[in-house]
Amino acid sequence: MTRVIRFASLALLAAVMAFPLIAGDAKDEATYRKIEAQLDSTTIDILAYEEADVTEVVKDIAKRARITIVFDKKALEDVDEDDRVITLELADVKAGNALNIVIDQIGLFKSYKNGVLYITTEDKAKLSTVTKLYDVRDITAKIQDFPAPELRLRPADDQSRGPMIEFPEEDDPTTDDVVEMIEDSIDADWGDTANVSIVKGQLIVRAPRDVQTEVATLLDQLRSAK
Repeated sequence: MTRVIRFASLALLAAVMAFPLIAGDAKDEATYRKIEAQLDSTTIDILAYEEADVTEVVKDIAKRARITIVFDKKALEDVDEDDRVITLELADVKAGNALNIVIDQIGLFKSYKNGVLYITTEDKAKLSTVTKLYDVRDITAKIQDFPAPELRLRPADDQSRGPMIEFPEEDDPTTDDVVEMIEDSIDADWGDTANVSIVKGQLIVRAPRDVQTEVATLLDQLRSAK
């Protein structure tokens, strides 16, 4: 039994190692999580700009959230000068949402590089992937529940006594079903910059950070609906 468990653990480890690991070391990963937490926890009372350069607006958001944001110089140079001019007025908005609104107007995307939040092109952002392990056995496990039987009248030509009793079948999602839901409902380049594999009832997902967030949210929704 111990040998079987050890083999399963080695198989899972081998599958994880088969994917590119998170860029940078564990220290960088902790830094990225801290940046995301700062953006989510910081509320900006008023953010108002009229015909301001996008770099000025982003610098203000970074200062209020107490984080560092760096622009990909080449990506910014490729943005038309007129499109870089930002006019907006936001109130009581999360710093993360404000940043998303601003960079969406210039067609750039968030990524992480060298321990800082990096604003770059969509293609470069998609290349910055993270590998995460999700245990979905609680979602796919069969629930030992006994659904109420359904009572039906027997046909007139059935001579058996009493009503017909049918016990409805409840199909729990399989791991393959979960993978299909992820790939169908979350917008990503599945099979290219994003990938899902299954090992011993667990999912190994390699994808950009924003996709990982959506995967985690979807799995939480499936757990709540169970």
